[in-house]
Amino acid sequence: RSSGRTAAFLNRASTSSTKSPLSRLMSTQSGDDVKPPSALATLYLEDGSKFVGRSFGSHEAAVDGEVVFTTGMVGYPEALTDPSYQGQIITLTTPMVGNYGVPDRKKVDKFGLPAMFESYKIHASGLIVQDYAHHYSHWKAASSLGDWLKEEGIPGLCDIDTRMLTKKIREKGALVGRIEIDENAPAPDFTQIGNPNINRHMVSEVSTKEIKIYGEGNP
Repeated sequence: RSSGRTAAFLNRASTSSTKSPLSRLMSTQSGDDVKPPSALATLYLEDGSKFVGRSFGSHEAAVDGEVVFTTGMVGYPEALTDPSYQGQIITLTTPMVGNYGVPDRKKVDKFGLPAMFESYKIHASGLIVQDYAHHYSHWKAASSLGDWLKEEGIPGLCDIDTRMLTKKIREKGALVGRIEIDENAPAPDFTQIGNPNINRHMVSEVSTKEIKIYGEGNP
């Protein structure tokens, strides 16, 4: 009988007014990507590998970058906005991604810095995941992961065998890759793309161009 009362309580909480804090905590939400992604996109690697998946982020243009992986089970908002990932296509090894959405981008701390992120924008060139959760649920969530990627023009690719991809990167090292959204586009010529670590000055790209003082500074 106790479990029955609990179920009844949870049902009342989930169907109550959206103004209820408890309802907000327990609700499942969707952004513009209410339906599962269906558009196809392809990840090409410089070693000749090809991975076809579904596009859940920006689907406007192809992007190049150094394909790397990270093993964090949570923290994709922080990873994507970490300046150290500038010019890289991040592979997340945790199977399900996106289930807790993305926090409010406009919220700042007392110093005017982003409260929920590592910087003001996404620095990664793209995102690769295995299973993308287009429905999300978290009390801090302001949007879905897919909507955030579209907002910033960053492609995201799901339904990829990230285990195989991670093993390849681990054995061969980081590989230059391209996310191609045009199904009819030919395979890229990586001799013309080059390594972003050689062709670009990443530190300069993410460094501030002027002195900024937060708070009162040092005494």
